[in-house]
Amino acid sequence: MTKPKRIFIVGHMGSGKSLFSKALAEKLGWQYVDANLGLERYYGRRLNEIIGKQGENALHQCEAEVLSYYIGKENVVITMEDGVITTENNRKLLSSEFVIYLKVSTPVQIERMSSGLPPLFPIANQKAFLDKLHLERDHLFEKVATLTIESISVDEDVDKVLKLFEE
Repeated sequence: MTKPKRIFIVGHMGSGKSLFSKALAEKLGWQYVDANLGLERYYGRRLNEIIGKQGENALHQCEAEVLSYYIGKENVVITMEDGVITTENNRKLLSSEFVIYLKVSTPVQIERMSSGLPPLFPIANQKAFLDKLHLERDHLFEKVATLTIESISVDEDVDKVLKLFEE
């Protein structure tokens, strides 16, 4: 497979997007960009519950602008906000790009987030919240993904991608 000009990383909170993206960018000698605001993770609520429908629409417009900007760049790995795939416009922008979906299960998310849970994240209904996001978003992540990786560890996940580019 030919190495793409840029790589977008998507997935749920706790999937390891930031760590993976940094490591991949470093191995490729590319720039790393974190466009993941992590609002849902921090507050443990959906975006429209945090900032209202108008604010959510504005955030998605901002995500579209970020996507459009980086689509014009080369040699960059970009970590995107978890909810980037919730709008048709953003999915359309991502569909023509090289997108890696870091896929994780709810138990893996909970384990990875356990040491660094944000202070406002609701511990009591954490599993239900994350399960609901999986139901709503997994198929959307898969729809835009060029490559889906069942996330194991940063090093193994990065090696999988690098081996693809050697073929």
